[in-house]
Amino acid sequence: MTGAQSSPPDARDLLRKYDLLPKRSFSQNFLIQPGATAQIADATMALGQQIVELGAGLGALTHALLQRGAEVLAVELDRDMVRVLREEFPEQDRLEIRHGDAAEVDFTAHSEACGSKLVVTGNLPYQATGAILRQVVAHRAVLSGAVLMVQREVRDRLVAEPATKQYGALTVFTRAGFEVATVCRLRPGSFYPAPKVESAVVRLLPRPVSLAEETASFQAVVRAAFQMRRKTLRNALRGLGDADRADRVLSAAGIDPGRRGETLSIEEFARLAECWEAAG
Repeated sequence: MTGAQSSPPDARDLLRKYDLLPKRSFSQNFLIQPGATAQIADATMALGQQIVELGAGLGALTHALLQRGAEVLAVELDRDMVRVLREEFPEQDRLEIRHGDAAEVDFTAHSEACGSKLVVTGNLPYQATGAILRQVVAHRAVLSGAVLMVQREVRDRLVAEPATKQYGALTVFTRAGFEVATVCRLRPGSFYPAPKVESAVVRLLPRPVSLAEETASFQAVVRAAFQMRRKTLRNALRGLGDADRADRVLSAAGIDPGRRGETLSIEEFARLAECWEAAG
């Protein structure tokens, strides 16, 4: 940490200062609870100092990270927010502000430029959550971890266990490479304007060894298994175009063809994908 810490300016004050209003098109709900901002910053810094902040907005988390000594790449799509960031953080050696889409950040390229693994953090725009999580999963090798704010229902899917209604493809793809834990939960009143849903902050830590290799076969069988949740695995895999292959693969994997995809563990999906690829 670097010296005494102060709270960032309140989002409502900054919006008035720059004559701005929150934009629904950017899913702008600004965190106005300083304690929660500090908790997110602490959880992020516990994983490393080279930070990529997605959806930096008005800079509350940016402020907290810089106070803790982080090197920050702040990515923001809204040009008005980029203007605020550049006004509020002039001549910061440890901050790069980039106008761009959080779902399109090349973490590998930035990691190579920094010579360090990265920590990804941010309050994810609701409509871009899935795309950003896919980016995080795809770039697991260059990440020390991620601390992300998501809708509570997304958090519930990320931590779900097999045979529950929340368990799905997102769970399998994310948990194959990451251990997922809840940092905190936030009610709508923690934000301005208050969203209609509750939020949660999750921590993603890369597993030392992945539970599954995300091959094309793994992606195909997982998606097929969850596309029609009520189908048996036999019927779901036959949807990939080869009924005989589906039966042979399920037998080789030692998996009952009458089971549904939502009952399989990640390890069972990995074994199924390996057998599917071998049978091809």
